[in-house]
Amino acid sequence: MKQQDEYIARETFTFPLFCLVCLALNVYWGLTDGWPVGAIIGISFFGIITMCYVGKYIRCGRNYLKIDANGMEIKDWSKITVLKWSQIKKCEVYYRSSYASAVLFERDLFIVAKSDNKREQHIFVSLSGKYCRNKSVIEAIERFGGNDVFDSQSSRSQNRYLTGIVMIVVLAILLLALISCNNSAMLD
Repeated sequence: MKQQDEYIARETFTFPLFCLVCLALNVYWGLTDGWPVGAIIGISFFGIITMCYVGKYIRCGRNYLKIDANGMEIKDWSKITVLKWSQIKKCEVYYRSSYASAVLFERDLFIVAKSDNKREQHIFVSLSGKYCRNKSVIEAIERFGGNDVFDSQSSRSQNRYLTGIVMIVVLAILLLALISCNNSAMLD
């Protein structure tokens, strides 16, 4: 990370570009094959998603996470949340299983903010859809907020837990592959 006055992680264009390419492929399929039902459904589906993203970018702009000497600024659609370092109790960066599937993982920044009343405020910022690396975000938090703001112990234990799950899944797949290879060798 370069020495600068702020760190900004902006939203990526990966998913909207993927949807735009799928839309173009469905249009091509429809034009070349005489508009089969699959092409019409694909155009409708990817067209709606693409139009939602175009409208979002025109109306609200891109999402971002900005970390500087004053604190953190989080923009999600049109909502901007500003947290001063004095309001932030701790931060963690970790992987978690996604909402879509337990096999897919997302990167998150978890912020515990102090509140006026006795309850803590928990803020989740998705890092998966942003141009950033976990290490860069951690370095920015430690540089601007200090070492006491970033909770490295919790982040490490969360990532260790996830690594264990991934290792169990890989071992199970290898075991199933070995069993199936052994069964096919016995049949010959």
